[in-house]
Amino acid sequence: MQDKSTIETVVKRKLCTGCGTCAGICPQDALDMIVDTKSSCYIPLLNRDRCTRCGLCYEVCPGHSVDFEGLNAALFGDIPEDIALGRYLGCYVGHATDEDVRYNSASGGLVSSLLAFALEEGLIDGALVTRMRSDDPLKPETFIARTRADILSAAGSKYCPAAAGAALKEILRSDGRFAIVGLPCHIQGVRKAEQHIASLKERIRYRISIACSLDYSFRGTRRFLESIGVPVDAVTRLQYRGRGWPGGMMIRLKDGAERTIPLADYYNALSPYSLRRCTLCSDMLGELSDLTCGDAWIPEIMRADQTGSSFVVSRTPEGEELLERAASKEAVELSGLGLPELLASQGHALFKKRKLKARMRLFKLAGQSVPSYQQRLLDPIRGDYTHMMKFYAARCALCGDHRILGGLFRAVRWLKRLRTNHARAATSR
Repeated sequence: MQDKSTIETVVKRKLCTGCGTCAGICPQDALDMIVDTKSSCYIPLLNRDRCTRCGLCYEVCPGHSVDFEGLNAALFGDIPEDIALGRYLGCYVGHATDEDVRYNSASGGLVSSLLAFALEEGLIDGALVTRMRSDDPLKPETFIARTRADILSAAGSKYCPAAAGAALKEILRSDGRFAIVGLPCHIQGVRKAEQHIASLKERIRYRISIACSLDYSFRGTRRFLESIGVPVDAVTRLQYRGRGWPGGMMIRLKDGAERTIPLADYYNALSPYSLRRCTLCSDMLGELSDLTCGDAWIPEIMRADQTGSSFVVSRTPEGEELLERAASKEAVELSGLGLPELLASQGHALFKKRKLKARMRLFKLAGQSVPSYQQRLLDPIRGDYTHMMKFYAARCALCGDHRILGGLFRAVRWLKRLRTNHARAATSR
């Protein structure tokens, strides 16, 4: 028992996703999620006096490794053939039928409506969701919503870290069945935890993943606010998405004034502040969830829809049944979506699978740790290496990650050697 690794090992190797799963399931309450001043993201802080080194925090952590093939086989009975999407039963596009919910959500209010429907129908007793705090509006809080109003208070995207898994402790201490909404890393942590904690698996009925290409540090939002002349301490409310689609950032100040910033204006500004560990993620579409939802970036919808629609992928019979029941009782409106259209609208899902090998190669050249994924990935093309170096160079300029910068220089030399060898081979032929 005394020899088992703890989550400290993951943090030291800079592989922590900040998901909070470890803190949520620790039997000794020996972990708290804190904001690391250097990374501007959540990391777990271990109370060594309480810790018994049971190793459970390490076992459930998705940061150091995820056995996608093993989990797919255990959960779904097979290994999915589709590399980009993972296992799926159905693909749809839809939105809330309540127009107020639809307008005030990020992309059609589908998740909020499904949760409210499940709660009102007695399918769940609560839902783990995340909203921005009222006392600290640039920070999120994850909680168990037990009313429709609670669920709607959490509507909308949050482009900042969220240690959602830390709220699992409340589920473990409660009776009933629950839904969980999180990013792919949160769902990975939950699935790994369920393999070790039977009572957690019994309590969770639905796992809903929000599509995620990258998440961004708290520093990114603060720097953006400063760049547009908004003092951080003057903000009383911040909402990243809502009020139509694609919506924008709504900022309310202490003097009562409000500002709305279009999504495109601030989303690009956040890009260099992407979290380091997020750039090594292979899972954009929450492949281990019951349902995956996200913006429907489909040309026909984008041209006509100013209120919002979401794609949704069902992966389990439970998820498919929830969609069918909610649609039959007109809580949501759904229509079929072809797989080619879905994948075309979520191109980053395939790019992640293709670019990941290039990114991992860079990290290894820089002497940095990388996660272990048991799943098929695609081989990168030459352009992926060029894009990768530009991406990390911009990030290094802002974040000062000099070890990765050193890896960039080594990667450049490696690419030059590769091109030289190709040229020599072509000449010899």
